[in-house]
Amino acid sequence: MSKSKRLIIFIALLLLISIACGVTFDTGGEKTGAEAEVEQTLQAVFAQYTLEAMTAENANPPAVVEQAPAASEEPPVPTDIPHTIIPGNPGSPDQKKDEIDTSNTAGQKIALGDSFRLGNLERPFTMDVMDYKKENDLLYIELSEDDDFFIFSLEIVGPGDDGFLSAYYGIEFDTDRDGRGDVLLWAKGGDHPEWSIDDVMVMRDSNDDVGGSRPVLPDNDDGDGYDEVLFSIDVLNDPDAAWQRVDGNVIQLAIKKGMAGGSRFFWKAWADSGLADPAKFDYNDTMSEEQAGSPNENSDLYPIADLNLMDSTCWVAYKYEATGKELGGCYQLQPTAVPSPTKKPGCNCSTSCSGRTQACCESCGGSCFWIGGTCQYFG
Repeated sequence: MSKSKRLIIFIALLLLISIACGVTFDTGGEKTGAEAEVEQTLQAVFAQYTLEAMTAENANPPAVVEQAPAASEEPPVPTDIPHTIIPGNPGSPDQKKDEIDTSNTAGQKIALGDSFRLGNLERPFTMDVMDYKKENDLLYIELSEDDDFFIFSLEIVGPGDDGFLSAYYGIEFDTDRDGRGDVLLWAKGGDHPEWSIDDVMVMRDSNDDVGGSRPVLPDNDDGDGYDEVLFSIDVLNDPDAAWQRVDGNVIQLAIKKGMAGGSRFFWKAWADSGLADPAKFDYNDTMSEEQAGSPNENSDLYPIADLNLMDSTCWVAYKYEATGKELGGCYQLQPTAVPSPTKKPGCNCSTSCSGRTQACCESCGGSCFWIGGTCQYFG
């Protein structure tokens, strides 16, 4: 408090005390004389004090505490994942196989070679409308290997509307030749011009129920498909285990040999942006053929329905010799043709059966049969 304020208050107090000692107050009427004088003095004192206080406050306004602006939420900086082994360029393919080019029949809204029963699906079309999607159409597949990796090259008819191979692409491995996939290499395509582990997974069927109760063939026992993740961006027990790389209309998938489950296997390729759910493999166990629909215009189930936007291959044998009896296999034994009887020289097979020798009768065939020592006609 300033000296002037203290002096004013002190004088006011003395004045009050001196006047109060000899003054009586009449509260029932107007204040007169000394009492009124005291009140006026006090009012002046407090008015002066209030004026000075307001002047001081205006001269020295309280400091404004500014709050620091809220920190902007920056996306987390990705952690660099150290890699020891990165795939290189695949050499000459150890195995290659061409696939059906459905772009040839896309204008007719049909596909050839589809078999719901065997799980060989050729249906790169949208549901019901049958719009063709070339990013879902496998054209050519190759397998190469080096010291560390199996490298699969999947040639697709073309990228999607976004300019990239935007479906899911995969390789199934059947290592025990029972028609069930055991390991699945699965990747979401995109802008990956260099080898990358982004959007790549390796899954395993831990309880051997891919394919239901009857491998390859449809049944009602769909199981839980591929149920265990061996590798992903979040499961990096081995950060070099699986990779993808995209170059135009070719996606390459690489997997360490130990992760595939063996050096000999059957394998099949996938392009899928329909169900795209490894937990539902095999797809022909998750729904009926009526629900799936068909890309065959002559089928009562045309057009395709719930099972759409996908293409898969038959099972390809690698370092196994296929028997030709594998369900869904790429190589199937053809029925042995029964040779027609060889005609004996000098036999006239255009005349009646009578008079022929036994050799001529049997060699000419037709309705002639050697019975009881003669060539007889049975029409």
